[in-house]
Amino acid sequence: MLTIGELAKRVGMRSSALRYYEQEGLLTPDGRSPSGYRLYNPTAEQRLRLIHRAQRLGFSLADIRTLLHAWDTGHLSSADLIRTAEDRHLALERQLTELLILKHELELFLQDLHHQHERPGDDALFASLLERVCANPLSQPPAQTMLDWLARYTGCVLTSDAAGTLLQQLAGQHVHIWQEDDAYHILVVSGDTAVATALQKLAQLEANCQVHQTLTPEFLYDDEGYHLIARGENAFIFARLFLALESVSSKQ
Repeated sequence: MLTIGELAKRVGMRSSALRYYEQEGLLTPDGRSPSGYRLYNPTAEQRLRLIHRAQRLGFSLADIRTLLHAWDTGHLSSADLIRTAEDRHLALERQLTELLILKHELELFLQDLHHQHERPGDDALFASLLERVCANPLSQPPAQTMLDWLARYTGCVLTSDAAGTLLQQLAGQHVHIWQEDDAYHILVVSGDTAVATALQKLAQLEANCQVHQTLTPEFLYDDEGYHLIARGENAFIFARLFLALESVSSKQ
């Protein structure tokens, strides 16, 4: 048996942290010494490391209680655990989407600077920067991979056969994407009426999607191209899909 101080030292935490976990119902002493000090079984070390790891991954204390209950009972396939893990996964995907969009737009911005001011003797350092940024070592998964992910985790209408036909027509289109509040703006740089029709039909499908229970995506047209605005908690899925579609040849 370990005292609270010995256990805290083993896991690199303060004793106050262990008392806090006890207060929150995440850790329970296995007994008391004759003088009343908390005593823990050495297996508590593994439990604390699990708690600490889950916190680093962004799980809330309520989420960690769910994780620990599944771990203690051996029911790792419980609905509560699966839902907790999937919710955290989606939260990370939202954060990743924001960063990927910024990276995508930075690439386009630097390319525009290069093309608009390209001249003999252009700065070699800038050319090197452009090459590094646009090399994209963490490339987006192909569109079909995104659709498989959507089908598995969300049941989104974008995985339907009808949506697949429309998305095939939009593959390879040049897009700009940015975020404002809870909305993702997707600008498809095109004047092709077939593209406009596909986007409008896609917006109509989205209006009935159970995953995106929000207003129908807005469809606008201006001098730059066709503008689709998706709102709601899971609108990031729409943005990620269009990022993947841009790299797909429209001939596939």
